Amino acid sequence: MPAERMPKINELLRANIAQAIREELEIPLGTVVSVISVSTSADLHYAKAYVSIVPDEKSQAILGFLNRHTKTIQAFLADKVVLRNTPKLQFMIDDIEQKAAEIDRLLDNLK
Repeated sequence: MPAERMPKINELLRANIAQAIREELEIPLGTVVSVISVSTSADLHYAKAYVSIVPDEKSQAILGFLNRHTKTIQAFLADKVVLRNTPKLQFMIDDIEQKAAEIDRLLDNLK
């Protein structure tokens, strides 16, 4: 598969996963789930969806909830996205901001 196609597929999946979460799942009030990015395997059989969850205290519970409802989201994707295979989803916490804050803290300590 051409390399320039993968970013388009990842973005298409990201947008549709976010829509599925909004429309198909009942996320508890006061919780915000944002799909930050999607990384799909070259054969399109697997995809990791990186999410940000606010508040942080609920992140593990909501992550578990999302991973328990992957079949619902995959069914939504199968209806909305035309691909040879609908990727098997795995949700993960996008912790890039936390890692960046940790690096900033370490750099500040060096000064």
